[in-house]
Parts: sequence; C-alpha cells; structure tokens
Amino acid sequence: MILSILTYVVIGLLALLGLFYLGLEVRFYRALGKVREGYADSEPLPKVSILIAARNEAEGLRETLESVLAQDYAGEWEVWIADDRSTDDTPKILAEYEAKFDRLHVLTIDSIPEGVSPKKQALSKLIDACNGEILCLTDADCIVQQSWVKGLVKEFEPGIELVAGHSYIPTDKSSPFIICMQAVETLIYRIAGTAGLAMHLPLTSTGNNLAYRKSFFMSVNGFTGVIKIQSGDDDLLMQKLASDRPWAMRYCITPSTFVTTNGKETLKELWEQRKRWASKTIYYTPKIVFVLSMVFLFLVMLCVTAVFSIFNFKIFVATLIAFLCKSVGDMVLIIRGLKIFKQEHLLKWCIPVEFIHAPFTVLAVLFGLFGRFKWK
Repeated sequence: MILSILTYVVIGLLALLGLFYLGLEVRFYRALGKVREGYADSEPLPKVSILIAARNEAEGLRETLESVLAQDYAGEWEVWIADDRSTDDTPKILAEYEAKFDRLHVLTIDSIPEGVSPKKQALSKLIDACNGEILCLTDADCIVQQSWVKGLVKEFEPGIELVAGHSYIPTDKSSPFIICMQAVETLIYRIAGTAGLAMHLPLTSTGNNLAYRKSFFMSVNGFTGVIKIQSGDDDLLMQKLASDRPWAMRYCITPSTFVTTNGKETLKELWEQRKRWASKTIYYTPKIVFVLSMVFLFLVMLCVTAVFSIFNFKIFVATLIAFLCKSVGDMVLIIRGLKIFKQEHLLKWCIPVEFIHAPFTVLAVLFGLFGRFKWK
C-alpha cells in the first residue's frame, strides 16, 4: 500500500514539474517569434571601447587581435586589453600590437586582492581607464566579425542599457564528438537567453559577446556585491539591471555580430567550465532562481525516476512519457533557434544531446554549488 502511494506521489511530482517545463518552453517558443534586429540610428555615433581580459592567451591571441582591430565602425573606437598576470608570451604579443596600433591600449595587472574574481577586477580596471560610451566585451580566445561593433551599436535603441550577443562553437565534418555536443548545448543556452530577454526574464548571457553603456555600469556600482564571486561577470551584471529595469536589455540576433569561441577539448576541461557556470546561479534574482530551480528539479526527477523505473513498471512508463515530451518540446524550440542563429547543421546532434542533457546538468549544478572548481 505504502509503495503504491509513493509510486503515485513520484509520478504526480514528475508530471507537475514536467508541465512547468513544457509551459516554459511554450513561452520561450512564442518569445523567439518576437525577436528582431535593432535599428538604432544615433547621430553622432557613440564612442565605443572594446574590452578584453587576457591571461595566458598567447596561443590564439593574434587571431583575436586581428579580428578586433579590423572593425569597420564609422564612429570613434578604441581597444583596451588587460594582461592579467600572464606567464606565457601574452605580454610580448600585446606589446607588439600596442606599438603598431594607436587605438590599442594595454593595462597590466600584477596582483589581485585575496578572494576577488580576477576577471571582474580586470574588467573594472579597464572600464575605469577607457573613454567609450558603449563598452563591447569579448574574450581573448574569440574571433569577432568586421561589423561586430557596428551591429551591436545598432541594438542600443533609446532605453536599452545592455545587449547580449550570440557566440557559437564552429563545427565541421572532422569535429570530435565532444565539440559537437558542446556546440548544441551552447546553442541551447543561447536560445534560452534570447527567449528570456524577449520575455523580460534574463536567464543567461555570455561574457565573450556582451555590450552595455558605461553609464549603466557606473550607476549600479559595477561589480560591487558580486566581485568575490569567481564567475558571472556577464549575467550577474545583467541581474542587477533586471532588478528594476528588465526591459532595458535585449539579445542581438544580427548575424554580423556573431562571435566564434573554442569548445573544450577534454571532458575534464568541460566539467570544470560547467561547474563554474552553475556556481553563480544562486546569486540571481529570486524570480530567476525560482524558474531555474523548477527546471532543475524536473531534471533531477527525470534522473531519479529513470533509476527507479528499473524496479517499477508504472514509474518506467511515466519516465518514458516525460522524457519523450521533454525531447519533443526541446526539439521544437531548438529548431526555431537553429533558424534564428543560422546553425541548422547542428540538428543531427540534438537527439544524442537529449540523452546526456539531464544527468550532466544535474551533476554540474550539484558539484558547482557544493563542490569546487578550477579557474584558469
């Protein structure tokens, strides 16, 4: 009798959480239908500062610098890079480019206060030093397109303070399985971020393609209050804006602003990155924490019932139905996202990701919140 009651309680809980998950996906799908490119036409064009924090990035730094310095933005712009205690050839490369380009400025960081996030400190110092009205941020291992800045600036219509850009992991026929899986997973995050901002529900963004007004950064006292949190130089800042002006941010879907980034080549590197990403979610606004917690609980229940379904046929049926409903909902949403971000070639990898999405996410969140992770 007790076992039968527990079975129905578990199935009922799985069903309730599943309905919340599917309801959220329906809202996401509708929101994606409303996203559009920006059409700001400021005159004169605002001054832009491109900001990059670099630590031991010698391997791909030249390619990043070449892409950043090739911008076709018609307004006034500059580039500021923080060399954060690099021990490789990063300082040498930066000095070489600084001597060749007047618009490039290098800020050297020799030490950081104990417990302070290295990247947040680097960005804070860059923002203090630069002169731009609009700040465009990317990472030292990313490649931006020639019209990257021009496209982002177009998004700053009146009232917009922050623009989250799109970044993706490029793949081809020779790409290993782990890279293709990351490409799909990254796209899922971007789809959720895009839909969330369209709903005034800022769930996530990425620091390798982000832009905001310097006046906004100063008005919220920068990273004050979150400076000791190792991750979250992007979405934790976005959460500050969401607390009173959730409508003042948007996601950029203009193809010329898309940024390429590198995937992690080993499972260990990927694991550390995902734990780091998960570690910051408890610092989001209460509304966002609630939404993400409900999604997380659904994934937990899906994993738990998958285990117990071995011993209980009713739970097996319920788990199978929940998984199929989730997969169909995910696929419908992802297909719309693939079209928006011009990545239809990833469709064939979406089904394999469904089988690892729930357990990998659950473990990453648990270890990210209660364990330790390594920072570069």
